[in-house]
This record gives sequence, structure tokens and C-alpha cells, in this order.
Amino acid sequence: MPQWTLFENDFRSIDRILSELLERTNALSVHLVDRSGQLITTAGRSGDFDATAFASLVAADFTANAELSALLGEPRVEAVVNEGRGRSVHSCLLAERVIMCTVFDRRSTLGLVRYRAQRATRRLDYVFRGLFEKAGIGAPAEGQPGFADAAGREVDALFGE
Repeated sequence: MPQWTLFENDFRSIDRILSELLERTNALSVHLVDRSGQLITTAGRSGDFDATAFASLVAADFTANAELSALLGEPRVEAVVNEGRGRSVHSCLLAERVIMCTVFDRRSTLGLVRYRAQRATRRLDYVFRGLFEKAGIGAPAEGQPGFADAAGREVDALFGE
């Protein structure tokens, strides 16, 4: 998977969008994760769990759900939702390379998070596509095996295998 770097202006734009998403949804945190499982940035509270492990697992989960969607004849997965008793996670894809995960509790609703995440996704997608263009990185090939392989390696490393 190609390497890329966030530029300062892009990071400020991203941070502003994530902060707005947190405020408008009353979510606990928002995380941007590269499809390979690398944590890009976090906004909000995340000190009560391992953000690095979270990023690896989110990437693997998203990739597995994308493959499941493909098996069912869907061209792509729109979102992955994990509903828990205390906290839930809504994940969606930006610019075909970055997963945005919103962690929320009972102070918010899935409907509100989904609606506000879609709006944030459009804005972030524009930022990331511009960033990838500046870095000379094109869109990934559909079904590129590198995503699944990279996520699998990250999960294996996480569990010491």
C-alpha cells in the first residue's frame, strides 16, 4: 500500500470537520484509519481503549464486511455498524482508502450519527482525494488484495501470530 503524509493545512481541515462531527452528534470519539489498519488521527475521548488495536480491528472488520457485501452482489459496503450495550461504532469509507469510525453511546442515536457522518464524509472525501492527488496516489484498484492482506497482517501482529 502506498505511503502518504498529511499536510498541515489538510490536517487542520480534517480536524475541524471531525470536531464539528463530534459536537453535532454528541459522539465520544471519531477515528480515521487507513485501510491497512494504521491509525491516522483521533478526535474526542479514546483513552479508555487501545486505539492502535482498535484501528487494526476496524480495518479488518471493514474489509471482511466489504467482502461479504461482494458475495451478496453488492458493489460496495456503505457502512459497518457495531451496536453494543454501552457504546456503538459507525464506520464508513472515505476516498476508497480511509475508514472514518464514530464511537457513540446512548447520548446519541445511530440515525443522527449516520446522517452527520454522511455529511462529514462528503467534506473529508474531498480533502483526502486532494491529498492523494498531491501525493501522486491514484484510486486503489477495485478488490485490490493488498487491503485484505495488510489488514490480516496487522491483526496477526496484534495477537502475536
